Amino acid sequence: MIKNKMLLIGATINFLLFIGHLLCLACLNTMFEIYGIADLMNHYADTYGKSFPYILTVIIALCFLACAIYALSACKIIRRLPLIRLGIFLIAGVFILRAFWGISMMMNGFTYLELSSTSASMIIGLLYLVGGIKVFGKYKNKKRS
Repeated sequence: MIKNKMLLIGATINFLLFIGHLLCLACLNTMFEIYGIADLMNHYADTYGKSFPYILTVIIALCFLACAIYALSACKIIRRLPLIRLGIFLIAGVFILRAFWGISMMMNGFTYLELSSTSASMIIGLLYLVGGIKVFGKYKNKKRS
C-alpha cells in the first residue's frame, strides 16, 4: 500500500538526482561546461584545490539522498526520522525558493536547461509541500481524536 504518492514521487526524483550527480563525477568538467559553470568551478578548483568540485558534487548528491530518505520516512516506508515534519516542509521550501530564484534569473532570457531545472525544483517543492500537508494533516487529526 502506497502511503503518500506525492512524497514517494518526490523521494524517487531525489534519489535519481542523487544517482545522477554521482554518475556525473566521471565527466564532471563536461557537465560543468553544459551547465555554464565551468569557469566558476575552475576558479574554485584553483582556490580550494582540484578535488573541491568533486567534493561539492558529492555533498550536493548527499543532500538529494537526505531529501529522499526524509520523504520515505514521512511515508512510513522506513523508520521515523527526527524532526520529520520540519524536515519535509524545509525541503519543500528550499526547492520552491530555488524555483523562484531560477525564475528571477530567467527574466531576461533563458536556456531550456535553466527552464527544466527551475521547473523540476518547483515540481519537487510542490510534491513535498502537498505530500507533507497530506501526511501531517492526517497525523494531526488522528492525534486529536
